[in-house]
Amino acid sequence: VRGLAGGTGRLPQAVARACGARILTGTTARSLRRLPGDRWRVRAVTADGPLTMDADAVVLALPAHAAAELLRPHSPRAEAELSAIPHASTAVVTMAFSRSRAHRLPEGNGFLVPAVDGHVLTAASFLSTKWSWMHEAAPATFVLRASIGRIGEEELLSSPDRHLIRAAVTELHRAVGPMGEPLAARVTRWDRALPQYGVGHRARVARIREATAELPSLALCGAAYEGAGVAACVATGRAAARQVLTPAPAAA
Repeated sequence: VRGLAGGTGRLPQAVARACGARILTGTTARSLRRLPGDRWRVRAVTADGPLTMDADAVVLALPAHAAAELLRPHSPRAEAELSAIPHASTAVVTMAFSRSRAHRLPEGNGFLVPAVDGHVLTAASFLSTKWSWMHEAAPATFVLRASIGRIGEEELLSSPDRHLIRAAVTELHRAVGPMGEPLAARVTRWDRALPQYGVGHRARVARIREATAELPSLALCGAAYEGAGVAACVATGRAAARQVLTPAPAAA
Protein backbone atom coordinates (compact mmCIF):
# COMPACT_ATOMS: atom_id res chain seq x y z
CA VAL A 1 0.00 0.00 0.00
CA ARG A 2 1.50 3.29 -1.08
CA GLY A 3 0.37 6.87 -0.74
CA LEU A 4 1.56 10.45 -0.45
CA ALA A 5 3.14 11.83 2.72
CA GLY A 6 0.66 14.29 4.13
CA GLY A 7 -2.32 12.67 2.41
CA THR A 8 -3.62 12.12 -1.11
CA GLY A 9 -5.44 15.44 -0.84
CA ARG A 10 -2.09 17.07 -1.61
CA LEU A 11 -2.10 15.60 -5.13
CA PRO A 12 -4.69 17.92 -6.75
CA GLN A 13 -3.10 20.90 -5.00
CA ALA A 14 0.31 20.00 -6.43
CA VAL A 15 -1.15 19.46 -9.90
CA ALA A 16 -2.88 22.84 -9.74
CA ARG A 17 0.36 24.60 -8.77
CA ALA A 18 2.41 22.81 -11.41
CA CYS A 19 0.07 23.47 -14.33
CA GLY A 20 -0.60 27.11 -13.54
CA ALA A 21 -4.27 26.74 -14.39
CA ARG A 22 -7.02 28.93 -13.03
CA ILE A 23 -8.85 26.81 -10.45
CA LEU A 24 -12.41 27.75 -9.48
CA THR A 25 -13.77 26.09 -6.35
CA GLY A 26 -17.33 26.34 -5.10
CA THR A 27 -18.45 26.54 -8.73
CA THR A 28 -21.21 24.46 -10.34
CA ALA A 29 -21.60 24.15 -14.10
CA ARG A 30 -25.28 24.56 -15.04
CA SER A 31 -25.33 24.36 -18.82
CA LEU A 32 -23.28 23.88 -21.98
CA ARG A 33 -23.90 25.65 -25.27
CA ARG A 34 -22.20 24.86 -28.55
CA LEU A 35 -20.55 27.80 -30.31
CA PRO A 36 -19.26 28.22 -33.86
CA GLY A 37 -15.83 26.76 -34.48
CA ASP A 38 -16.38 23.70 -32.28
CA ARG A 39 -16.18 25.81 -29.14
CA TRP A 40 -18.33 25.71 -26.00
CA ARG A 41 -19.93 28.18 -23.63
CA VAL A 42 -20.16 27.09 -20.00
CA ARG A 43 -22.64 28.78 -17.71
CA ALA A 44 -21.89 28.24 -14.03
CA VAL A 45 -22.94 29.45 -10.62
CA THR A 46 -20.46 30.65 -7.99
CA ALA A 47 -20.76 32.09 -4.51
CA ASP A 48 -20.43 35.52 -6.13
CA GLY A 49 -23.14 34.93 -8.72
CA PRO A 50 -23.42 33.57 -12.28
CA LEU A 51 -20.33 33.02 -14.40
CA THR A 52 -20.00 32.51 -18.18
CA MET A 53 -16.87 31.04 -19.78
CA ASP A 54 -16.10 30.34 -23.44
CA ALA A 55 -13.75 27.42 -24.05
CA ASP A 56 -11.97 25.76 -26.96
CA ALA A 57 -12.69 22.39 -25.35
CA VAL A 58 -14.56 20.91 -22.40
CA VAL A 59 -13.69 17.87 -20.29
CA LEU A 60 -16.55 16.66 -18.10
CA ALA A 61 -14.83 15.14 -15.05
CA LEU A 62 -18.14 14.60 -13.28
CA PRO A 63 -20.33 11.85 -11.84
CA ALA A 64 -22.34 10.26 -14.62
CA HIS A 65 -25.63 11.79 -13.47
CA ALA A 66 -24.13 15.30 -13.47
CA ALA A 67 -22.60 14.81 -16.93
CA ALA A 68 -25.98 13.54 -18.15
CA GLU A 69 -27.71 16.79 -17.19
CA LEU A 70 -25.21 18.91 -19.11
CA LEU A 71 -25.35 16.70 -22.20
CA ARG A 72 -29.14 16.34 -22.38
CA PRO A 73 -29.62 19.11 -25.01
CA HIS A 74 -26.69 17.89 -27.12
CA SER A 75 -26.86 14.09 -27.05
CA PRO A 76 -30.04 12.44 -25.73
CA ARG A 77 -28.40 9.06 -26.35
CA ALA A 78 -25.43 9.88 -24.12
CA GLU A 79 -27.74 11.43 -21.52
CA ALA A 80 -29.85 8.26 -21.33
CA GLU A 81 -26.86 5.94 -20.97
CA LEU A 82 -25.15 8.15 -18.38
CA SER A 83 -28.35 8.45 -16.34
CA ALA A 84 -28.63 4.65 -16.25
CA ILE A 85 -25.41 4.27 -14.24
CA PRO A 86 -26.48 3.95 -10.58
CA HIS A 87 -24.52 5.70 -7.85
CA ALA A 88 -24.31 4.91 -4.15
CA SER A 89 -23.96 7.52 -1.43
CA THR A 90 -21.54 7.01 1.43
CA ALA A 91 -20.37 8.56 4.68
CA VAL A 92 -16.81 8.36 5.96
CA VAL A 93 -16.29 8.53 9.73
CA THR A 94 -12.73 9.53 10.62
CA MET A 95 -11.84 8.89 14.26
CA ALA A 96 -8.81 9.33 16.51
CA PHE A 97 -8.31 7.02 19.50
CA SER A 98 -5.84 7.33 22.37
CA ARG A 99 -3.19 4.62 22.24
CA SER A 100 -2.81 4.76 26.02
CA ARG A 101 -6.53 4.22 26.66
CA ALA A 102 -7.13 1.53 24.07
CA HIS A 103 -7.27 -2.00 25.40
CA ARG A 104 -6.27 -3.24 22.01
CA LEU A 105 -5.36 -1.73 18.68
CA PRO A 106 -6.15 -3.51 15.43
CA GLU A 107 -3.41 -4.84 13.20
CA GLY A 108 -3.17 -4.71 9.43
CA ASN A 109 -4.38 -2.04 7.03
CA GLY A 110 -8.11 -2.55 7.59
CA PHE A 111 -10.98 -4.74 6.46
CA LEU A 112 -13.95 -4.92 4.11
CA VAL A 113 -17.45 -5.96 5.15
CA PRO A 114 -19.62 -7.85 2.62
CA ALA A 115 -23.23 -6.77 2.36
CA VAL A 116 -24.51 -10.26 3.24
CA ASP A 117 -23.11 -9.85 6.77
CA GLY A 118 -25.81 -7.30 7.53
CA HIS A 119 -23.61 -4.70 9.22
CA VAL A 120 -23.65 -0.92 8.98
CA LEU A 121 -19.93 -0.68 8.21
CA THR A 122 -18.78 -1.36 4.67
CA ALA A 123 -15.06 -0.99 5.40
CA ALA A 124 -12.49 0.26 7.87
CA SER A 125 -9.02 1.58 7.07
CA PHE A 126 -6.43 1.83 9.87
CA LEU A 127 -4.71 5.00 8.75
CA SER A 128 -2.04 5.14 11.46
CA THR A 129 -0.87 1.68 10.44
CA LYS A 130 -1.38 2.16 6.72
CA TRP A 131 0.52 5.45 6.46
CA SER A 132 3.78 5.80 8.42
CA TRP A 133 3.71 9.58 8.10
CA MET A 134 0.44 9.72 10.04
CA HIS A 135 1.84 7.68 12.92
CA GLU A 136 4.95 9.86 12.98
CA ALA A 137 2.84 13.03 13.04
CA ALA A 138 0.67 11.85 15.98
CA PRO A 139 2.34 8.89 17.73
CA ALA A 140 0.02 9.07 20.77
CA THR A 141 -3.15 8.57 18.73
CA PHE A 142 -4.50 5.87 16.44
CA VAL A 143 -6.46 7.25 13.49
CA LEU A 144 -8.85 5.15 11.44
CA ARG A 145 -11.54 5.70 8.88
CA ALA A 146 -14.83 3.79 8.77
CA SER A 147 -17.11 3.76 5.74
CA ILE A 148 -20.90 3.52 5.91
CA GLY A 149 -23.40 3.28 3.09
CA ARG A 150 -24.24 0.98 0.21
CA ILE A 151 -26.55 1.33 -2.76
CA GLY A 152 -30.12 1.70 -1.48
CA GLU A 153 -29.11 2.82 2.04
CA GLU A 154 -29.87 6.52 1.65
CA GLU A 155 -32.22 6.45 4.65
CA LEU A 156 -29.41 5.22 6.90
CA LEU A 157 -27.15 8.04 5.73
CA SER A 158 -29.80 10.63 6.62
CA SER A 159 -29.13 9.91 10.30
CA PRO A 160 -27.42 12.65 12.34
CA ASP A 161 -23.63 12.56 12.54
CA ARG A 162 -23.64 11.45 16.16
CA HIS A 163 -25.69 8.37 15.28
CA LEU A 164 -23.32 7.37 12.49
CA ILE A 165 -20.33 7.84 14.80
CA ARG A 166 -21.94 5.70 17.50
CA ALA A 167 -22.80 2.98 14.99
CA ALA A 168 -19.24 2.98 13.66
CA VAL A 169 -17.68 2.77 17.13
CA THR A 170 -20.01 -0.03 18.21
CA GLU A 171 -19.29 -2.17 15.17
CA LEU A 172 -15.55 -1.49 15.35
CA HIS A 173 -15.49 -2.72 18.94
CA ARG A 174 -17.28 -5.87 17.88
CA ALA A 175 -14.89 -6.43 14.99
CA VAL A 176 -11.49 -5.69 16.57
CA GLY A 177 -12.10 -5.49 20.31
CA PRO A 178 -12.46 -2.61 22.80
CA MET A 179 -10.60 0.54 21.77
CA GLY A 180 -12.21 3.04 24.09
CA GLU A 181 -14.10 6.12 22.94
CA PRO A 182 -12.71 8.31 20.16
CA LEU A 183 -10.93 11.50 21.15
CA ALA A 184 -12.32 13.16 18.04
CA ALA A 185 -14.56 12.14 15.16
CA ARG A 186 -15.70 13.72 11.92
CA VAL A 187 -18.32 12.58 9.42
CA THR A 188 -17.80 13.39 5.73
CA ARG A 189 -20.75 12.67 3.44
CA TRP A 190 -20.48 11.93 -0.27
CA ASP A 191 -23.84 12.08 -2.03
CA ARG A 192 -24.22 9.77 -5.05
CA ALA A 193 -20.44 9.52 -5.28
CA LEU A 194 -19.75 5.83 -5.95
CA PRO A 195 -20.69 4.53 -9.41
CA GLN A 196 -21.95 0.95 -9.46
CA TYR A 197 -20.71 -1.31 -12.24
CA GLY A 198 -23.54 -3.65 -13.13
CA VAL A 199 -23.75 -6.35 -15.78
CA GLY A 200 -23.24 -4.75 -19.18
CA HIS A 201 -21.33 -1.73 -17.84
CA ARG A 202 -18.48 -2.00 -20.35
CA ALA A 203 -20.94 -2.10 -23.24
CA ARG A 204 -22.74 0.93 -21.81
CA VAL A 205 -19.48 2.87 -21.54
CA ALA A 206 -18.71 2.01 -25.17
CA ARG A 207 -22.10 3.41 -26.20
CA ILE A 208 -21.45 6.58 -24.18
CA ARG A 209 -18.08 7.03 -25.86
CA GLU A 210 -19.63 6.50 -29.27
CA ALA A 211 -22.36 9.06 -28.62
CA THR A 212 -20.06 11.74 -27.22
CA ALA A 213 -17.58 11.24 -30.07
CA GLU A 214 -20.13 13.12 -32.19
CA LEU A 215 -19.63 16.21 -30.00
CA PRO A 216 -16.47 18.06 -31.07
CA SER A 217 -13.97 19.33 -28.51
CA LEU A 218 -15.66 17.45 -25.65
CA ALA A 219 -14.50 14.47 -23.62
CA LEU A 220 -15.53 12.55 -20.50
CA CYS A 221 -13.45 11.19 -17.65
CA GLY A 222 -13.83 10.10 -14.05
CA ALA A 223 -14.89 7.21 -11.86
CA ALA A 224 -18.00 6.22 -13.79
CA TYR A 225 -16.22 4.57 -16.70
CA GLU A 226 -13.12 2.35 -16.35
CA GLY A 227 -12.57 2.28 -12.60
CA ALA A 228 -13.15 4.29 -9.43
CA GLY A 229 -9.60 4.26 -8.04
CA VAL A 230 -7.21 7.19 -8.31
CA ALA A 231 -5.02 5.48 -10.92
CA ALA A 232 -8.02 4.62 -13.11
CA CYS A 233 -9.37 8.17 -12.88
CA VAL A 234 -5.96 9.62 -13.78
CA ALA A 235 -5.83 7.33 -16.81
CA THR A 236 -9.24 8.49 -18.04
CA GLY A 237 -8.21 12.09 -17.42
CA ARG A 238 -5.09 11.69 -19.55
CA ALA A 239 -7.09 10.05 -22.31
CA ALA A 240 -9.65 12.90 -22.23
CA ALA A 241 -6.87 15.49 -22.43
CA ARG A 242 -5.31 13.76 -25.43
CA GLN A 243 -8.70 13.58 -27.08
CA VAL A 244 -9.45 17.31 -26.87
CA LEU A 245 -5.89 18.31 -27.74
CA THR A 246 -5.72 16.14 -30.88
CA PRO A 247 -6.91 18.09 -33.93
CA ALA A 248 -9.92 16.62 -35.68
CA PRO A 249 -9.13 15.06 -39.07
CA ALA A 250 -9.82 17.30 -42.04
CA ALA A 251 -12.91 16.55 -44.07
CA ALA A 252 -12.28 14.66 -47.30
